[in-house]
Amino acid sequence: MLSLLPSREGTVTAKCGDRWIHSSYDPRKEARSWADAQFKDWRDEEVGVVLGVGLLYHVEALASLKQDGRRLAVLVPDPSVLKDALGARALGRWLEAVEWIWGHPSDMADRLAGLASPLRFMTYAPAAGLHEAVHREVEASLRRMVAARQGGQLRIAVVGPIYGGSLPIGRYVTSALESLGHRATWIDHSVHHAGYRRFDSYRDVRHRLTMQSRFAELLSLDTVARLAEDPPDLVLAVAQAPLTAGVLEHVRKKKFPTIMWFVENYRHLTYWRQLASSYDYWFVIQRGDCVEALRRAGARQVHYLPVAADVDVHAPCSLTDAERAEYGADVSFVGAGYRNRRMLLPRWLSPEWTFKLWGTEWEGAADLTSVLQRGGARIDIETCRKVFNATTINLNLHSYNGPSLDPQADFVNPRTFELAACGAFQLTDERSLLPELFTDQEIIRFRSADEVPQLIRRWLHDDHKRREVAEAARRRVLAHHTYRHRMEDLLGVIGLRQPNRIGAILQGDRNAGALAARPETPPELAALLGRFPPNQRVELKDVADNIRARGAGRRLAREELLILLLDSYRSETRDLV
Repeated sequence: MLSLLPSREGTVTAKCGDRWIHSSYDPRKEARSWADAQFKDWRDEEVGVVLGVGLLYHVEALASLKQDGRRLAVLVPDPSVLKDALGARALGRWLEAVEWIWGHPSDMADRLAGLASPLRFMTYAPAAGLHEAVHREVEASLRRMVAARQGGQLRIAVVGPIYGGSLPIGRYVTSALESLGHRATWIDHSVHHAGYRRFDSYRDVRHRLTMQSRFAELLSLDTVARLAEDPPDLVLAVAQAPLTAGVLEHVRKKKFPTIMWFVENYRHLTYWRQLASSYDYWFVIQRGDCVEALRRAGARQVHYLPVAADVDVHAPCSLTDAERAEYGADVSFVGAGYRNRRMLLPRWLSPEWTFKLWGTEWEGAADLTSVLQRGGARIDIETCRKVFNATTINLNLHSYNGPSLDPQADFVNPRTFELAACGAFQLTDERSLLPELFTDQEIIRFRSADEVPQLIRRWLHDDHKRREVAEAARRRVLAHHTYRHRMEDLLGVIGLRQPNRIGAILQGDRNAGALAARPETPPELAALLGRFPPNQRVELKDVADNIRARGAGRRLAREELLILLLDSYRSETRDLV
């Protein structure tokens, strides 16, 4: 329920608990400012969909700006809030020009899809935050609808880091996008890792950090040059990609949407503060405080997107007897030597079971030396897969720099999905976001360090039940948690928010057949489009290239000359370098 209060300007305003829904000073002025910002990107053919009800000041301001014929809809997750708004202040005839949509989230999604027009979502954050879960469900339903209608090809540049845990994720993302039919270009900066590490030899830490920073700036410019060689529709960076704020601003001015998938714990790696406003979209593996922190830092669009598994890489495999002897154990752990792991893993060693530890950064962990494999050398993905498949019980302890389990345990790490995809049994520390991804029958969790030895004893010799749990987890990954699923969701979000460009391409509206069939397409242009297969995406550049290829030794038609002129102008304005 909303609490109604007088604003300093004299009009009524509202709070929900300690949260202001409208300005405490002047809610009308605040609403006009919000509406102006939304209106400048709202196109005539789009239905504007407002998320957030409040006292409707923002909806009234937006309705006053819209021209006749433009449609405006408001999602109403809780009709009682709308009732409060209608009774709080006098409202005008503009109410009749708004389409009010309420009901179950799937029903609201169906109604939005039934509007048969591109949707422009406009989030009034103070009020929308009261029903964030409902809005997420509506959007998830719409994303599934967008994914089901995908028939077009996007050109996507995927920018990877120099090194780190997000490096393989960038490769999985590229493969997933290609499997969806998009043309993905992998910009791999890991080839520069050796050069980057050369700066570690400087004794003065200031010199080392300065040179590494300058090196990252150089790679950022290298990325721009690569984008200029083959301009994409989207630039998708994974965490720690070397893209500076200055370069991102330059790319934005050239109208290339930029996306960051921040597959890191925002509490530990905090460089997002400097880059929050530099990306058009942020996708993160945490909710709540993470999303709010990014928004406060200037991020315009922030969405939750957990990691996943590449089931072509992480899968069950057959092992020889020699491989089972090398990689197998009753209990194994694969990962880096974070402080909590150094403190907890020794407590889980026992003469009752064999234990193997794999991974790097375990120097000085004397009580784990006897179980550390290959002297703590880095192991590749194929070795990880063999360890997962050969081990009876895989421990999955999320990283934390404290002495025990993470007290703010929310995100779910890639290892959770990768183990499940391999059909491997795992014991995982409890995470607040895990229950919506896997059930208790698919992944066994522990809530305290003392539970782990008991759980190992419970599951070590129950082969049948252990197999049941592992197979259920694999089925869940295949059905819901692959990188293909994640890229469908990511593109669905962007397609919904950029319906006139990305959404149109995803749905095949930029394919030759769809363009030629439009009533407004002139016959001359339809004839040029007829040179392409109906399901091929066609842009101005493609038509111009076709004209150039066929134009040698013949007189060009007027419409062909116009297209060449437009393409020349496009090349100049889209020149990134």
